[in-house]
Amino acid sequence: MEEVYQPSEKKILRFEFTAFSVAMFAAKSFLLIRMPYRGVELNTIYTILIISSFYFYLRFRQQIVPPFILLFFLFGAVGADVAGNYFQMYGYRFGPVMYDEFTHFIGPALSLPPTIWALRETLRGSRIKLPNSLLAFFSVTITFAFAAYYEILELWDENFFGGKRLWTPTDSANDLQFGLCGILISTFLTLLVFKIFPSNEIEN
Repeated sequence: MEEVYQPSEKKILRFEFTAFSVAMFAAKSFLLIRMPYRGVELNTIYTILIISSFYFYLRFRQQIVPPFILLFFLFGAVGADVAGNYFQMYGYRFGPVMYDEFTHFIGPALSLPPTIWALRETLRGSRIKLPNSLLAFFSVTITFAFAAYYEILELWDENFFGGKRLWTPTDSANDLQFGLCGILISTFLTLLVFKIFPSNEIEN
């Protein structure tokens, strides 16, 4: 049976959701902006705390249970960057591309499925169902926006914290190019999974 909230309760839940979203955005920014200069242990702890907070908030406050595979995707998106710093792989080739290009490909690619799932479940809670094509379009733009924000964080790291993240004038554009490729490929695969394993329709 669907839980019915009073108007005052809905207002509190909306405020809570907004506050949580802002807190998660700030926490992720804190994690990413200085990630290359922390030890792998500290980065792992920060990542687990952020992803766990995301899971428990959805599970116990929104009554939405994220599939664990999506949590592993989020951890993998960060883990590729952490592993590259730990094993000093940046500046070296990783298969046909540089490792930096690989991480900017795989990070957004792994972030897309959780994004499209979260958007779908959030809209479902409001009894809104978008066609998969439109759901994919919004998810691509959201994921790509976060990839672009990461490039801004790299710039801020150089300008305000003395880091060195941008090595050439085209570094950010090249990173975003690989990020977009990863997002588009991941979108195609995610929609294929949705087609093979369709979700239950919302009852009108």
